[in-house]
Amino acid sequence: MARQSKTGAWSIASALAMLLATGPEASAAAPTPLSGSPVALPGTLEAENFDNGGYGVAYGDNSAGNKGGAWRSTDVDIEWSSEGVADVGWISAGEWLNYTVNVTSAGSYVVQLRVASPNGGGSMHVGFNNQSNVWSVVGIPSTGGWQTWATVTLPVTLGAGVQQLTLLFDSGGFNLNSISVVAAGGSPAAPPAAPPAAPAPPPPPPSGGTSVSVLTWNIQINDSSEWHARQAMATAVAVSPRPQVIVIQEAWLGHFNIYIDELQRQTGQTWRGVFATHCAPGNWNGNWCTSTWYQGVGIFTTFPIVSSDSMMFPFWDCWTSARAGVRAAINVNGTILQVFGTHLQTGGCTNDVQSRYTSIGWLKWWASYNSTPQIVAGDFNADPNQIDSAAGMRPQFVDSWALVGSGKGNTAFLPSLTMKLDYWFTDSSGRAAPQSTEVVTYTGTVSDHYPVRTTFLIQ
Repeated sequence: MARQSKTGAWSIASALAMLLATGPEASAAAPTPLSGSPVALPGTLEAENFDNGGYGVAYGDNSAGNKGGAWRSTDVDIEWSSEGVADVGWISAGEWLNYTVNVTSAGSYVVQLRVASPNGGGSMHVGFNNQSNVWSVVGIPSTGGWQTWATVTLPVTLGAGVQQLTLLFDSGGFNLNSISVVAAGGSPAAPPAAPPAAPAPPPPPPSGGTSVSVLTWNIQINDSSEWHARQAMATAVAVSPRPQVIVIQEAWLGHFNIYIDELQRQTGQTWRGVFATHCAPGNWNGNWCTSTWYQGVGIFTTFPIVSSDSMMFPFWDCWTSARAGVRAAINVNGTILQVFGTHLQTGGCTNDVQSRYTSIGWLKWWASYNSTPQIVAGDFNADPNQIDSAAGMRPQFVDSWALVGSGKGNTAFLPSLTMKLDYWFTDSSGRAAPQSTEVVTYTGTVSDHYPVRTTFLIQ
């Protein structure tokens, strides 16, 4: 998170000196609440929602830019967490955050800090200025991982009124998700629910609904010929039961109309489609992709598409500077089904594990602004010893394979299938209930992946 001076990284003493020098009584520059109003306490603050005011006023951070790329364009490093919200990470000694709060009444309280740490041993200072005059240290235990969350507590006595809450990090080695303040002796604030050890199935759907067959497939980008494009589509619709929704990765934008033409030739049905391209290396300027690339993700369907959009996950890898997601809202006999497709980071040139994890967080945030039911497909590119994609998508989404699949579900790479990279997820509302799923193993040499076909009952 703070910039380094010419003489080296910040010390705790220099950070504290800046905090004292930039307080509202010492400087005209004062932080202001992110929402426009002080956060009422008792209550909960998300760690990433520190004040406005910029570097040296609202926060101190030892490195330029937001390493996690999530939520805000400041130097504070923010990522998406396993609990479905953002957290502050990449913490180092001397960094700090300010929050403007309003304590509704004076009294005894407990501060609850939601933290994650693989090894423990860190610490931080919690301060409330002016009316409260609190400055206390709290230790950070080992929780078992960077995204394994636990709550640590600190008793405080607070005065009433608007004041500044300051968090000063004495060390790194941990992430911070949220800060809750509850009345002493009262019921503790419930932390965000941790993902369950095993996925729980969605509630059973009511009777009726429409059965929809869907297929996702990484068709492999290494062949740019029209023959390959047509062969991939002909192979996809030869699967039984015939897919009515097809999501493809490693597809060519220039073949978009060829994909649709071949689907219609093979089935005699009308097909529609949407497409989103990834961003080529060097073409992401921090806010958008400066040019349209040839490679991306497509959704094709026999159902009417009523709306669509796309989103970039701006975390570079060996092959791209940002990865794309695409959405199509389709009308399934009067029910609007949201279909999402993506293809996440890979290659090993950077921290692909973190990039995929953060991209999953962005995907879940994007999905939260759309109606249910929802299904998500794609190549999530997670090696078995890296992020568990099914765990990363919980609790908003459940892996369909865990509900109705059989066996390992490995899809890549031919001829030796050692990885489960390709998924169909359903949202936890239960309105897109998986009925069956299988890895299709008779697609020949069209791709180095096998497709995954699933049937959903859409309510």
